[in-house]
Amino acid sequence: MKQFNILNDILDFAIENEIEAYKFYTGLAAKANNPAMKPVFLDFAAEEQSHRKLLEDVKKGKKVKIGGGKIPDLKIADYTVAVKPTPNMSYQDALVLAMKKEKASFALYTDLAAATQDSAGKKLFQHLAQQEAKHKLRFELEYDEVILKED
Repeated sequence: MKQFNILNDILDFAIENEIEAYKFYTGLAAKANNPAMKPVFLDFAAEEQSHRKLLEDVKKGKKVKIGGGKIPDLKIADYTVAVKPTPNMSYQDALVLAMKKEKASFALYTDLAAATQDSAGKKLFQHLAQQEAKHKLRFELEYDEVILKED
């Protein structure tokens, strides 16, 4: 992983990651043939948009509220097979895709927290890692409730 020495470099990198995630989810929403999946993807996109705004606010020097504790990990995403996004993907595949993406984002923010020496930056990225863990937990709970209970 690239070494970062300046908090602004890390923030720029993280903002770009959130922009890409937003584009990814809005692109899936636009391509989805299943009308029930469009709002799901748009909800995912909105979550990424809120992360981007938080990062941009920090970069502008605004005070941001950071809080929350450690989020539990059901580890369901660890035992699912990766899926490729398709216009006709099932709800199950969409949940798997979202779990995997949020897991990767958690790892990214954990690595970014470790890569910065700035204590405020470290706290910010630890907070964002926990936000991604919370999103992953939401998708894992939905997967457990809807998909695993059907089987």
